[in-house]
Amino acid sequence: MTAQPPTFDSLSVGRRCYALWKFSRPHTIIGTTCSSLSLFLLSGSQDWAALVWVWLACLCGNVYIVGLNQLTDVAIDRINKPHLPLAAGEFSLRQGRWLVGTAGGLAVGMAIAAAFGHSPWLLVTVAASLVIGSAYSLPPARLKRFPLLASLCIFGVRGVIVNLGLFWHFKRAMSLPPALLALTLFVVVFTFAIAIFKDIPDMEAIANTTSPPLPCASGPSAFLTWPAGW
Repeated sequence: MTAQPPTFDSLSVGRRCYALWKFSRPHTIIGTTCSSLSLFLLSGSQDWAALVWVWLACLCGNVYIVGLNQLTDVAIDRINKPHLPLAAGEFSLRQGRWLVGTAGGLAVGMAIAAAFGHSPWLLVTVAASLVIGSAYSLPPARLKRFPLLASLCIFGVRGVIVNLGLFWHFKRAMSLPPALLALTLFVVVFTFAIAIFKDIPDMEAIANTTSPPLPCASGPSAFLTWPAGW
């Protein structure tokens, strides 16, 4: 008989925490942390409490976006990312939805509170990121099916919305210093490359879905030459 995967209720406290850590996609948590801290220092703000508040709100927004993506990609993840909690059965779909809804609600709530006590830019940043993240994963839009639109979502949020929104929130003013423009340009180019090539490890699983992205459906050579031909 095939061994049944562990369920959340059967996990120890440590393994539950580790499952939540995997669900949050650590590399995106690191990116969010670096972005928040870098933009805070770049703004010249001394309000460390504001930094902690922004960081926590952005972490919640991050969990919402990556969690929603996992909820809609369970079949693919069971092939190429079987270690993820939903694919591994450590979280049920109901638990995943609860985590995503809670994280999204906390992100919006904290951003609304900051709009009354600090500036509206955190709310603008969080709201825009969550709307785009939802359109990226959820039908009927499900923008991640389309290479160009998926790329626009990823570098639009990471490269433009987060950099400008958080900087203006910390600065409490709209300004575009050269350092911010340089950082934004770098992140846009970097995240565009990530967006184009991120599905290469998942090509076999994605190609077997009912609506794979065009480069995956066209094969590896088309996937690698698509950016040059675009």
